Amino acid sequence: MRRGMLLACASLMAVAFVSAPVIGQNEAPESLLPPGFNDPAPAPSQSEPPPLPEPGRTGPQAPVVPGTPPPLVPLPSLAGQEESDEALSEELAALQEQLAEQLALTQALPPSARRSLDLIGPLSQANGGFAASSLGNIGGRYAQTLVRRTGGRIVSRWASLGLQKLLLSELNTPQGINGANWAAERAALLLRIGSADGAVRMVQAIDPPAATPRLLDVALTSYVSAADPLGMCPLLPFARDTAKGKEWQLIRAICSGFSGEGSSAREQIDRARRQSGMDRIDVVLAEKIVGASLNGRRAVTVQWDDVNQLTRWRFGLALTAGIEPPEALYASADRNYQAWRARAPMAPLASRVQAADMAAAMGVLSSRDMIDLYGATFDDPGTDDALRDRMALLRTAYVAADPDDRVRAMHALWNRSENAFVRYSAHVLTAHAAARVAPSEDVGDAADDLIVSMVSAGFDTSAARWTGIVSEGSLGWAVLALASPGRSPLGSSEVSSFFDNDESANARKSAFLVAGLAGLNRISTADRDSLAEDLGIRLGGETRWTRAIRAAASQGNDGLVTLLVAMGMQGDDWSAMTPRQLFHVVSALRIAGRQAEARMIAAEAVSRA
Repeated sequence: MRRGMLLACASLMAVAFVSAPVIGQNEAPESLLPPGFNDPAPAPSQSEPPPLPEPGRTGPQAPVVPGTPPPLVPLPSLAGQEESDEALSEELAALQEQLAEQLALTQALPPSARRSLDLIGPLSQANGGFAASSLGNIGGRYAQTLVRRTGGRIVSRWASLGLQKLLLSELNTPQGINGANWAAERAALLLRIGSADGAVRMVQAIDPPAATPRLLDVALTSYVSAADPLGMCPLLPFARDTAKGKEWQLIRAICSGFSGEGSSAREQIDRARRQSGMDRIDVVLAEKIVGASLNGRRAVTVQWDDVNQLTRWRFGLALTAGIEPPEALYASADRNYQAWRARAPMAPLASRVQAADMAAAMGVLSSRDMIDLYGATFDDPGTDDALRDRMALLRTAYVAADPDDRVRAMHALWNRSENAFVRYSAHVLTAHAAARVAPSEDVGDAADDLIVSMVSAGFDTSAARWTGIVSEGSLGWAVLALASPGRSPLGSSEVSSFFDNDESANARKSAFLVAGLAGLNRISTADRDSLAEDLGIRLGGETRWTRAIRAAASQGNDGLVTLLVAMGMQGDDWSAMTPRQLFHVVSALRIAGRQAEARMIAAEAVSRA
């Protein structure tokens, strides 16, 4: 159970979109929630489409894509202004007793009650995770190398979603690696791709007595990035001899304060302040939290004037203390901070909405997450007029009686920025609304965006209703050719009809269309070669990566394929991908039995190129 300082004050009831209870209640093909966090959906109303399962699955769908967003509720005390130490003390007083109880339970855990290190992960196959054997028989060193060589920037939202699910799945520990170290590597990658709460869940899959130095280091980074530094306290008794460095010293001070050892906490803070190499802001933030644990007897003011860099420590501790880091620091930080910020329930709601675009494009926020977040922000006093206008458009997109009004509202949301991440996240935001628009030629060019929007959240069945409505060779037609389940193979003349309408640089959309269709086996080999020649692209040729992913696919190791997909799709944006890479990604996923992911990635490539 997460015990972040301010989470203890949050209600456990999710906030519905203001004045629009029908939004997102009946469709759940895409979810970032862990098992147990999705309440059963109410019966569909007559005006809404029926529930849509995840692409490639049938029947009621359990949450299958990992992540652990806490409830999206307004937290008035965190509306962007620093709380007094007295106010924080009142909110945090109850945690001291809880912390002491958990520490006692952790230290008393008998060996017979500890979880195995041979099978690790919080997401079982029964709840939508990968099979325990999905990595095949790879050795520990190879597995560790693959994970470490996968950076934090993956161009595909769908590849990131698949990777998150894999990393949190209950998997067999490869031979030759300690199970706790294997969990640490998985948690570290989750953190790199923006899922701080997922990293915490992975760390929590290991019992504290089994923690290794590597796991302890990753755990500290994960809990701090998730703005839950107190989560480290149960691990401290097992880190006495291995954990060194300034952050460890400060986290010990924080935990001492919350375990009732106020004198020791003050001494550790004072010692840290005198040490060289300690940045003042880092000590002050820790002191702020320690002061709150001491019932406000040590008032602390945080000044950001001389701070020119946002670190995980500064981000996490500031939010824990009810302080919002300056926007200028967010602007210069890595995109991961936007993902962590969007999912941090202790951050001001308007701040979380500002970060939601990047988080959604990265695959860290689902469409429903975004809707809930916008809904919770609507009546928040910290919401400015521009954001309130955007939320009004979103509500119109969902509940306006006239379909034309709904489409116009969506169009305004899609085109509010030229930034590629913002544009795509706007399509994710409107996916449920797009699925409620009846197929019609009357919507004109908006059909393309409606289809892209639906497919961005996995509503492939709803999007397929537009087959025969959109014109051959249009963007919507191309996305449907890739995303629709059970689509018949296409001829070269049909595919080439898209080429003349392609306005992307270097005809990248056309190249990705051919690569995706070839990977899905929806065009013949002869047509593939002919179309590739027309575009001047190569889908053949081998590298160590193509040989590895093809071998994994042929053996049915879908988990290993998913990991290799993420490794092959690294980059700042889709310009980093080649048609040949996309062909091998889609083909391997299809052969390994992950057809839904193959279709979604192929469609995403054409949508975002």
